[in-house]
This record gives sequence, structure tokens and C-alpha cells, in this order.
Amino acid sequence: MGKLVNVTVKVPEELREQMRKVKTDWGEYLRETIRAKVREEMAKEAAERLEAIRRRAKAVPTEVLVAWLREEREGR
Repeated sequence: MGKLVNVTVKVPEELREQMRKVKTDWGEYLRETIRAKVREEMAKEAAERLEAIRRRAKAVPTEVLVAWLREEREGR
């Protein structure tokens, strides 16, 4: 996992009392939640970049695609 660093989160006192009643490894729960959010945001950013590339790319006519496929097959 790598070196761990401290991150502080402030929660209302009432919530902290409720958290103490729940048998959960809050550190691991929060690490996994943060990992999931980071993955989600990275995927969203990648999708936005891909969409930008698609918008800039020119459409390739079907005939050209067919010709490329035929050339590829004949080259095997």
C-alpha cells in the first residue's frame, strides 16, 4: 500500500458517539471510500479526454474502414 499519512476529518460530536457504537474499522472504510472516489474521478476525466479526442477526430468513411480490414486480413 505504501507509506501512510494522517488525514484529519472533523465530524459532529453526536456522529462520533454513534461511530463508536458501530464495529467498523473506520480508517479502512474511509481509505476504501476515498480510493473509490479517486477512481471514479479519474475515470470521468479520462472519459472527458476521450470525448474531446473523438470530437476532434475526423469521421472515417465505411469504404476506407473496409479497405483497411481487407489489407489487414491479407497481410496475415
